Amino acid sequence: MSTPNFGSVLDVPASEIKAPVALPAGPYLCVVQGLPKQDVSSKKKTEYLEYTLTPLQVMEEEMEAGVAELGGLTDKTIRATFYLSEKSVYRLKEFIEHCGVEIAEGEGLRGPSEAVVGCQVIAFLKHESSEDGKKIYAKFSGSAPVDGFGE
Repeated sequence: MSTPNFGSVLDVPASEIKAPVALPAGPYLCVVQGLPKQDVSSKKKTEYLEYTLTPLQVMEEEMEAGVAELGGLTDKTIRATFYLSEKSVYRLKEFIEHCGVEIAEGEGLRGPSEAVVGCQVIAFLKHESSEDGKKIYAKFSGSAPVDGFGE
């Protein structure tokens, strides 16, 4: 078994290193990969859950060319972050419901937030500029249920 060379990326000629290009804005059919990462934001110290979504396909024809230019959706992921504050936890509740997970009367979100693993959902991406305005990032902006989307 060979030993991984963790520094191999440092040997790539600098002229060949390019910044990643953002996925086109719009809706994607995605699957939720694994349990969410639990952490605290660095700026406001707000707890959050972050899901990794794997896009399976674009949901609008006009997005196809942009995705093809990036080499397709293989190896692409979308980070869906939900802050756990009173004002924004409703977004997590909506996401869980959009994944098709039912939340029982009187139940909290802890169990359902883990039950979404492997579920399909529509994820919306929007483009956002970096603080210096030099880069464009694709950012998760919301979700929708797969059933009935686009009808």
